[in-house]
Amino acid sequence: MKETARMLLALLVGSGLFLTLFFLLHWNPIVSLLLSVGTYFGLFFLLKPRPKLAGISLDGVKNGEDWAALLEGAQEDLETLERAGQEIPSPSVAKQAQELSATARRLMAYLQKNREKIPQARRFFLYYLDTAAKLLERYKELETTGLHTQEVLEIQQKTQEVLPVLNQAFEKQFTQLMAGELLDAEVDIQVLQQILGEDPRKEAAK
Repeated sequence: MKETARMLLALLVGSGLFLTLFFLLHWNPIVSLLLSVGTYFGLFFLLKPRPKLAGISLDGVKNGEDWAALLEGAQEDLETLERAGQEIPSPSVAKQAQELSATARRLMAYLQKNREKIPQARRFFLYYLDTAAKLLERYKELETTGLHTQEVLEIQQKTQEVLPVLNQAFEKQFTQLMAGELLDAEVDIQVLQQILGEDPRKEAAK
């Protein structure tokens, strides 16, 4: 809800409450005024839009406003990766860009279901994703210049070599975020093995 509409609605409700309490119910004017003012501010803040970005609701996340700004930058970086995957002529670099954006999309979808883990992804948002977007944007700009000097070719080659490493960093960050689920799965497997009275790995080794 927009700021003006939110203020007008809160003012309308607060004024209506005052008129009802004071004129119709004949309450004390001071009490009526205090209740009306409290209703105004309460409704005004209650109707405040809750940050939601890139499919991730920030309800229940501390400092939601700050995280909304962070996720806005992450969404821009993700869109840069996706454009690079579509626009860069080099098939190998385009493929790496597509893999990076796909991994990032899966990670964002995971955070949508596990909102409490968004703060743990700060390094991914502020460094890995941002760095990948900058590298690919710069690579695309170099290609559009049409230059084939040694310096340009070296930068392009180094970018091609570092992109797979960045994707590994994306996946490592994703795995760290899922540490709790992985631990739970390992515990469940161990318990199941104890119940069955055998270790499938040992049986397979025989």
